[in-house]
Amino acid sequence: MNEQLSKLIELQNVDFKIDEANNNIKKINDEINSLQEKLAKDKEEIETVKKSMSDSGVSKKGKEIEIASIDEKIKKHNSGLNAVKTNAAYKALLTEIEDGRKEKLRLEDEMLLLMEMDEKSIKDLRDIQKEYERLESEFVEKKKVFENQLTKENEVIVQFAQEKKVKLDELPKNIADKYENTRKNKKGIAVVPVENSACGGCHRNLPIHIIDELKKDKELVVCHNCMRILHQK
Repeated sequence: MNEQLSKLIELQNVDFKIDEANNNIKKINDEINSLQEKLAKDKEEIETVKKSMSDSGVSKKGKEIEIASIDEKIKKHNSGLNAVKTNAAYKALLTEIEDGRKEKLRLEDEMLLLMEMDEKSIKDLRDIQKEYERLESEFVEKKKVFENQLTKENEVIVQFAQEKKVKLDELPKNIADKYENTRKNKKGIAVVPVENSACGGCHRNLPIHIIDELKKDKELVVCHNCMRILHQK
């Protein structure tokens, strides 16, 4: 294997280590973001339940005032029954009393429904708060581990980035540029082996003259289909 090809393979191995570190950083950050999103979602649910309970309290208070007002009207109408002088007036008061009682029953049913909903909301709130506290504790513990991992991965990147610069400087500029451009356009893989007379990158069969050029091992040879740099195992 000629010296330039050997250096390109070494360079790519360095890039693989940098890529691996960057992928690890992405995974760590994704996990951090996932935990933060869960915490934010639970916190939002807690606030939603609290608001629902607050709204329910306001609604119950309003209904209590309405019921008290209806009770007062019923009491007033009952007191006025003996004072009316006509059957029509008497019947009108009875109708108002009956309508008041029906309205009171309706409001009391609504109050009961609100109270049942409040009981469920209290249980839901307790469960969500418990889960939130568990996630928060888990996040605090994991955050320290994540921070240590991120520090190590960034140190790896700095170390191999320096090594990469040295290796790039050892290559002619046109070859270094060819490697970088190919790597950029081919998902990080610029140098591939030949496997059973096929390109290890695009897996297309290689022409005989390409195989012959590789065997001569004098110049860099590229796949005419994917333009990756070829080498023999």
